[in-house]
Amino acid sequence: MPADYAYLVQMDIPAEHEADFNRVYDTEHAKYICNAPGVHSCDRYILESTNADRFARYAALYGVDDPGVPSSQGWQVESEKGDWATKIRPHATNRTHTMLQRIADAGDETAYAPYIFVVRTDIPGDVEDEFNHLYNTVHLPGLCQVDGVLGARRYRVETTNADGFPKYVAVYQIASPSVMDSEPWKAAAQDEWAAKIGPKCVGLNRAVMRQVARHPSA
Repeated sequence: MPADYAYLVQMDIPAEHEADFNRVYDTEHAKYICNAPGVHSCDRYILESTNADRFARYAALYGVDDPGVPSSQGWQVESEKGDWATKIRPHATNRTHTMLQRIADAGDETAYAPYIFVVRTDIPGDVEDEFNHLYNTVHLPGLCQVDGVLGARRYRVETTNADGFPKYVAVYQIASPSVMDSEPWKAAAQDEWAAKIGPKCVGLNRAVMRQVARHPSA
């Protein structure tokens, strides 16, 4: 069963520290954090492409029980272990922290693919109910019928320290970035949601990220 919340941590790292960043994150930091009470998993990603004005190169998506987990004593103790706090974290830039509440799933809810397609948007309040209804019942399940889409999940932002971070996020587990260029995807995307709601989305942006590591490993 997927965690009810996802804690998204994004950051950039200078090239000269990138190798150490990845080594320490995967051999120490992510493993320690996953030992904290209320933490189910950590999936790490690197940015492949985006049309967003600002989108950090690295992301870690932690599956957590509730929004209080990252501020818990257990998390804080684990986060200070190893070389992360003293040798890596000081070099990270553009660090942002966003708590996401899971609101819908489609396809295989346990699927993890080599890539994710991330769609973020705001929506005016007067069409928000219809936006969510059609997204959950038409758009998300329809796109999950496309070959190469393993599953998808929608989130609502609870809290964030990232300026301009949209309220809604959809994450599609995809076999390859070419999935979005396929004719079946293009056909499935032209649905009732796209016709009625798509033009009303505000600040819509997209990103493709490649999975770097998963903790605990499958």
